[in-house]
Amino acid sequence: MIIASETLKGKRITLQKAIKSFEMAQAHNHEVKKSLAELSPWLGWACPTYKVEDSYEYLQGCVHEWDKGTEFNYMILDENKNFMGMISALNVREKDKCLEIGYWISTSYAGKGYMQEAVKLIEKEFFDLGINRIVIHTDVLNKKSANVPQKLGYVLEGIQRQALWNKKEQKFRDINTFSKLRREYEQSL
Repeated sequence: MIIASETLKGKRITLQKAIKSFEMAQAHNHEVKKSLAELSPWLGWACPTYKVEDSYEYLQGCVHEWDKGTEFNYMILDENKNFMGMISALNVREKDKCLEIGYWISTSYAGKGYMQEAVKLIEKEFFDLGINRIVIHTDVLNKKSANVPQKLGYVLEGIQRQALWNKKEQKFRDINTFSKLRREYEQSL
């Protein structure tokens, strides 16, 4: 079983294992609510009815998945330990040595390179733990999200046609598949 570090420290941010607490649920919910206009087109759960209880339940699930070793969900925190968003190593398949990264960041912090820094921290941690392939999926219409893997040297492998149902729009959406291999990561160091 992969055992990931609970804290990853960057230059401007810290990634901290998700904590199941009412205080953190409030911070999570506050940033989701502030960012609904930017999050809701891409994340079905980000809606006006999303409550603190939903955030708490999500964080509880994060702790459970971490303990099972199937997902590693990190809170993104600024220098003052303010909650900024989430980044996760998802669908960890140890036998295949691959995983997927999922992320979102509060509108207050978007466009400032924080997510690129967070992805770099995840890459280092998991490539060092023996992962060979990291995948990032983005909606083809979500240009801001796609900028992250593009700027970090991920290869666009292709577009999965109608791969995701968008409940809000009641239609299927196309999804980009980006990937980076450990050898590509090592060559970029």
